[in-house]
Amino acid sequence: MSSDPEQEYFSDGITEEIINALVKIPGLSVPARTSVFGFKGHQGDVRQIGQQLNVAYILEGSIRSQSNQVRITAQLIKVDDGFHLWSETYDRQLDNIFVVQEEIAASISKVLVGALDVGVATVPNKTVNMEAYDTYLHGRALLRERDPEAMDVLERATQLDPSFAPAWAALALAYQVRGYYVLSGVEYQEKAKQTARHALTMDPDNVDALDVLASAMRDTWHWAEAEEIFDKALAIDSQSTELLEDVSEFFCAVGRITDCLEVGKRGHELDPNFFPLTRNYIDALIMTGSIDEAAGLMQQELRSGYSDSLLETGPISIIGNKTMLALLTGDVQTAISEFNKFQPSEAYKPVKAAALKVLAGTADKNDLDALKAVDYEKYLNIGWYSFSIEGYMLAYAGESDHLIDAAIYFAERDQWSHLFSAWFPSWNTVRSNPRFQEVLEIYKLPEYWDETGWPDYCQRVDEERIICE
Repeated sequence: MSSDPEQEYFSDGITEEIINALVKIPGLSVPARTSVFGFKGHQGDVRQIGQQLNVAYILEGSIRSQSNQVRITAQLIKVDDGFHLWSETYDRQLDNIFVVQEEIAASISKVLVGALDVGVATVPNKTVNMEAYDTYLHGRALLRERDPEAMDVLERATQLDPSFAPAWAALALAYQVRGYYVLSGVEYQEKAKQTARHALTMDPDNVDALDVLASAMRDTWHWAEAEEIFDKALAIDSQSTELLEDVSEFFCAVGRITDCLEVGKRGHELDPNFFPLTRNYIDALIMTGSIDEAAGLMQQELRSGYSDSLLETGPISIIGNKTMLALLTGDVQTAISEFNKFQPSEAYKPVKAAALKVLAGTADKNDLDALKAVDYEKYLNIGWYSFSIEGYMLAYAGESDHLIDAAIYFAERDQWSHLFSAWFPSWNTVRSNPRFQEVLEIYKLPEYWDETGWPDYCQRVDEERIICE
């Protein structure tokens, strides 16, 4: 609550900080941010909320800020009977905000698991510059929305307090994310690496900075270095769903599908509402042939309204996913029926017509040429193109050379993202094409596999030849 509605990012940020503080207390298991924030502002019975979150206690409260004054109220409620175990109101100056966060964490710890051990730092990396902290929280909020302005805001936070490691880590993430959303994004990835390393000079165990550094290494195809840094981050915090999302993407990209499945499953169990991680888990299930389980999770995803499979210039969501589900289970007639519901733009109608003929098995050269004619420059990476209408249908039709050309096109523009589309069942004809070795070598996967072991799909025949299936 605030006199300025635009400062909602501040209360959201403090809530997230308190969650992170509670997570550090031994003996407490706390739901992830994405699950918790689904109930923000909810006026329902806390017992029902507790049951949906599968927790025994609910911490609820409010933050009211004005100028340099802040009032935080907090109350701990037992889910099974709705009784309050503890409540407190804090009226403080803004520069005492970290003390309040620690007091809340310590009070809850005392009620539930006993006093905190000496030396437990529930709120590390504090800053004495409250303007820097406020700017950092604002930048984090923009970053969650993938707003490019996050870079400018977080740069200002680091200028206001050059010793504030979390701000540097968040800025590194802003650079890394920006590199994902532009073609030839290697400049941003290099800035992400440099900034993450700077954050780590101040806090060598900052998991966010380690995650960004590893992800930027992954995004520039330094696979072995990325794996080493991911391992270090996981050793510090194996419960971070953002970290698990990035690790699962890494394993899927390099063809280590069993590892991708294990990490995706672990992350999904920790936070079933974190859709990017759930999507990785679904992908790994499809790659390993667990189609029914993947279909069940995808149906849940469809009901949630989140989906991005089969793109035109944007999501056609439910139609696209239902089409894919039907094809994965071999039900071509249902796939045709679902895809017929798609209402494309006028310019895209020839693509829809050609795609329907591919599904019906009646496509000729003109139909395939119509699918190939769509310019894949409008897609940011090979994954987006692979799951576009034209990309997916060309894979279904066995047009492997065109898809290999597309993969090379994106590689030349420094884009790897969702390279793991190569390990989907729809790409089996692409993998078996001798030219697929070109793709692997451009993305530097054979040298990584020579060092760590080869995946099930591919093997080295000799120094010159690789075969995949």
